Amino acid sequence: MSVQTAVRSVATPEQQVALGRLMAEPETSVSDAPLYSPQAAGLALLLALLLVSPSVPEEPKKK
Repeated sequence: MSVQTAVRSVATPEQQVALGRLMAEPETSVSDAPLYSPQAAGLALLLALLLVSPSVPEEPKKK
């Protein structure tokens, strides 16, 4: 059986409104965390580097 108790707030009404606004905003605008943005130039650079990279060395043939 759960027991529920009333909790009295010690915050002012202005603080409660400010807290409510923070809780309603998306996290990125509050935390200023970087968002993922794919870069096509990075993929093109990677492919270009793979194309110009040296080939795998081969074993010399025994005569």
